[in-house]
Amino acid sequence: EYLRQIGALDDAGGVKPQVRIANYLMGPSNCIASSSYFSVCCLSECEGLMRELEQKIRAPTASAEQLIGLVSNMSSASVEAPRDLPETLVDKLWAIADRHSGKVPLHARLFAQWMHFVFPSECPYPHAVEDPAVLRPSHWSGQRRATATDEERKRCISEFALQPEAALGEPLLSQWDDLEVLLLEDLPLRGHKLFWLLLRHGAMAFAFVSTLLGGLRALVRLPCCGNRAQKEERSVLPVSS
Repeated sequence: EYLRQIGALDDAGGVKPQVRIANYLMGPSNCIASSSYFSVCCLSECEGLMRELEQKIRAPTASAEQLIGLVSNMSSASVEAPRDLPETLVDKLWAIADRHSGKVPLHARLFAQWMHFVFPSECPYPHAVEDPAVLRPSHWSGQRRATATDEERKRCISEFALQPEAALGEPLLSQWDDLEVLLLEDLPLRGHKLFWLLLRHGAMAFAFVSTLLGGLRALVRLPCCGNRAQKEERSVLPVSS
């Protein structure tokens, strides 16, 4: 139940349940210390891969062609580079780009899922949890038993050994889920970009012209007021006591 709730149990694809190693390592059971403000847990190797992409792209989105060129030349502890990405994964990335007007959002669920299939041992599967509390160590600290018994371990090992070789190792692309979640904000439609750009520049130009006209009016009024004051002083005759 614990593995299923944190997204570490892979029980789809018509095979025996398997454990997603990346999700298990990032699970709350591997946190050695926690408080109401932070938790000390395992480092995510996927964050290093994402950081490398962010440094090279320097934008929240990127084209599928650019991402394929970058990711195919990225290596990890379990993946050597350069390599040719499977055609099915390439098609999935192009489908994500088509869904978002030609650009792939880097901080969204579909791209995180794509990275999981490209780097299954480093990037966790983006499981959509019903209650975020299950990802906190404090949620499981009150459980009576948090480890499996020897009998349960032996049973899982024996069942896992009976699976065909095709079901082991790489995650199956049949488990792909088209659910999308944007972690930042919804991307504007391409047709609205030009409108909002013109509107913003138009507002800036209007503010600049208004400020310029206000300054010119002030400069024009100053000499007139000065001449009028001088004329009033000359028209007043001195009164002798």
